[in-house]
Amino acid sequence: MAKLEEQVEDVHELRQIVERLDMEIAARMDEIETIGGALLDLHGDLDNQIAEYDYMAVEQSLASLRGLVDMEEVLPAIDAVLLLTALRDDGSMPDLTLPLSAFERGDSGEHPRLTQEDLDRDFAADLARADQHWEEIWGDHAWADSDERDSRRAGHRADAEQEAIKDRARRAAAHVEELVDYIGDTLWPDLVEAVEAGDRGRAIRALAAACAAAREAEPAYKLYEVNLSVQYESSPMSLGDMGEYLSGFETWLMSPQAE
Repeated sequence: MAKLEEQVEDVHELRQIVERLDMEIAARMDEIETIGGALLDLHGDLDNQIAEYDYMAVEQSLASLRGLVDMEEVLPAIDAVLLLTALRDDGSMPDLTLPLSAFERGDSGEHPRLTQEDLDRDFAADLARADQHWEEIWGDHAWADSDERDSRRAGHRADAEQEAIKDRARRAAAHVEELVDYIGDTLWPDLVEAVEAGDRGRAIRALAAACAAAREAEPAYKLYEVNLSVQYESSPMSLGDMGEYLSGFETWLMSPQAE
């Protein structure tokens, strides 16, 4: 009877250990999955901030992106899940050797890319299409006055250039959102799935790709900031309330200070 009671006690203790392991595994998985939810929230914030031309808030949001996918924060949670799962299931211990090469800054990754050259090439193409469109409509028109023709064409060109400037800034902003989408919609679900499957190599690759995409957020913001500044210089009021605020602040800075 005493031996049976001892066996029952052993089973009870083992069950408690398994329950504690389950709780710890669930807590670590929750940490990883919560990042995915935070990435979705970040995308919503960015969408509003970009729509309001709140470039300062955009910069802060992208800074938080780098913090969310910080390798030094996420990797311990991944390894904890894999190690504790192996202990619970009496499986083989995972190799926790960190492949540093996967996190090298030179890693190319598959994240979206955009350069000023790309934007300027599209900008030139937009203007060329606008010129062609004007020629198709007015090229054969019999102008009584060549000055009127030149004036009409210059006005059309100015309008087309203004729209192309705005479109260039919009494309730069869209690139910022694409980076966040790529991490949140593609990489993070893959990372979570890999951890749940016990595939550390796949999880490491997804995390390394997320880190690389997050690093790209800094030059992406600079690209957005530069092209938004050009839009502001071209047409301050095209930035809505932000343009009005900046224009008023600029006027205040340039005005003589009262003694």
